[in-house]
Amino acid sequence: MTAKGEVLGEVGNYATSDEVLRAMIKVLKAHPEYDRSSPAENATIALERAEIRMDLQDYEGARAILEKEDSTQAQYLLGRLARFKRHWKEMEAHFQHVHVDDRDLAADVRMERAYRFWFNEEYDKLREHLKDFPKSSKRYTEARYYEGLALYHLGKKDEALAVWKETVEGSSQDPWIYRADWAYTSILDGKKKTFSTLDKGSSLLNRIGYAFTENPDLSGPKN
Repeated sequence: MTAKGEVLGEVGNYATSDEVLRAMIKVLKAHPEYDRSSPAENATIALERAEIRMDLQDYEGARAILEKEDSTQAQYLLGRLARFKRHWKEMEAHFQHVHVDDRDLAADVRMERAYRFWFNEEYDKLREHLKDFPKSSKRYTEARYYEGLALYHLGKKDEALAVWKETVEGSSQDPWIYRADWAYTSILDGKKKTFSTLDKGSSLLNRIGYAFTENPDLSGPKN
């Protein structure tokens, strides 16, 4: 499909990978305007290439690029790679070289550091660390989601629900908004085993339900 929803080709629900590939080749032959590299694939700046590698979970490939760079952004990304592996000392070593005069970068570093408190189950510290997180940051909804989790695991269920509700209703939809809605719905409808199109349920986004009844983060971090 195109971004506007126009159907360009079809395969069956249980199509094999070969059938899907043949359908894609057919579409590209009929629509050569789509048969070209994306801007991301043509990235020439080292940091852009490294971020693409990170998105593809090629962490060693990303590291090989970043270790040749001498910039604040490279240090931030190396710190983030360390966070993925939960190497907290290494993460801090990189973040110490990050100049946080840039508000966006400061918020990024702050959010990355929050994961140490989450995985160590230091919920009091997590809550305090994320309090008053700047709404202008692109990581605002992520921070609010984890602030709600901190409250929930501290036994403050109503406060957690209030944080998620305020965030879902006051922000544009993104993956963290859905995650917050899932947690909110899990708590209020957690005992339900099935959902139906006739049952609105408690989802703030008016969803019927989620693939799994309970948000796994309500059971704590996965170590």
